[in-house]
Amino acid sequence: MDFAFKTIAEFNDYFRDEKTCYEFLENQRWGGNPVCPHCGSEKYYKVKPRGKFQDIPSYRCANRSCDLPFTVRTGSIFEGSKVELRKWFQAAYEITTSKKGISSVELATRIGVSQKTGWFINHRIRTMLADTAPELLGGMVEADETYVGGKNKNRHKDKKIEGSQGRSAADKTPVVGLVERGGRVVTFVTQNTDAETLYQIIGNNVADGATIVTDAYRSYSGIGEAYKHITVKHEEGGYVVVENGNSFHTQNIENFWSQLKRGYVGVYHYISPKHLHRYCNEFATRYNLRDISNIARFLHVVKNSDIQKITYAELTK
Repeated sequence: MDFAFKTIAEFNDYFRDEKTCYEFLENQRWGGNPVCPHCGSEKYYKVKPRGKFQDIPSYRCANRSCDLPFTVRTGSIFEGSKVELRKWFQAAYEITTSKKGISSVELATRIGVSQKTGWFINHRIRTMLADTAPELLGGMVEADETYVGGKNKNRHKDKKIEGSQGRSAADKTPVVGLVERGGRVVTFVTQNTDAETLYQIIGNNVADGATIVTDAYRSYSGIGEAYKHITVKHEEGGYVVVENGNSFHTQNIENFWSQLKRGYVGVYHYISPKHLHRYCNEFATRYNLRDISNIARFLHVVKNSDIQKITYAELTK
């Protein structure tokens, strides 16, 4: 199969019908050989589908103790959805190729669903973007935190909050980020940014012997003997520390924060603290896959579809 698409029109032209989409997903998920999602058996019967899905491949497990019907959607994040698979694919392509993300309103317009459905699809795809088995970061690692929330100047007079800016802001949600120089970024939505929280995050995600580069925030002091700690003192006008011919800075993680904030301000306008971790996963995944093609990013998402689905009730409770 040729996936050298250059435009969304070419992408949609390839996935023009449901049969093509189902056969494509079967190849990505099963390698072309159906496997029962209920019991794992590779023995099956082909079943003639009925209703409006007459062209899609359908099966029944040949294991007598199972004997359940299934399609390639069963046991995946697409299970139970009334939205056509081709619309799911377009949504995944749009989300992974839009540098600043795409709002539910815009996504709904592009794929032809309601805003409510577009919002639901957006969040389901974000669960596919989460890294379920991350490797420890190593080498030189930049650590920093940002605070996500509205600005006082944009609030009505009776809704303004004193001290809403900076690290002590009570109305903003902290997000801690770690980025490996030339490598991956990982993010964590936290309740606070005290020393205990930062030490735990760094200890769980950075390999021993790595160099940690941070600003002069006091919670980073005394990170531990397992790391070499370099402090960049921004308040003194310093942005680069040079030691033994090596340059140390936090510009990579700050660049990632700028992408996240541009998406927040320019695309989403508001992000609920409840769902903030999913948006951070979305931006982190695009950053980590920045060196591969749009189609490769799309395939990465599709191959992660074999996960437990999240329901609308779970998202809104």
